[in-house]
Amino acid sequence: MLGFFLFSLFFTLLCLLFYFPKRQRQAPWWVKIDTQKPTCTYYFGPFDSAKEANQTKPGFVEDLEQEGAKGIVVFVSQCDPQNLTICEEDE
Repeated sequence: MLGFFLFSLFFTLLCLLFYFPKRQRQAPWWVKIDTQKPTCTYYFGPFDSAKEANQTKPGFVEDLEQEGAKGIVVFVSQCDPQNLTICEEDE
């Protein structure tokens, strides 16, 4: 009887470990940059925190400016982009 009780306890603990709803993982942080010319959206990341994403913004903006991009608007948000570069010409 004691063996059955220990087995049941062990089985219950295993079930709780594997089937208990896990805490949902938050979406990673991304730097989203929209440009007017060319009309594109760029995603840079993923980052573990908003602070880390914000620290990288200047480098990404500088790279796009050197490539001739105009009308640059920068956002930092938690998301899960399907495409990292989306340009009007691609659509």
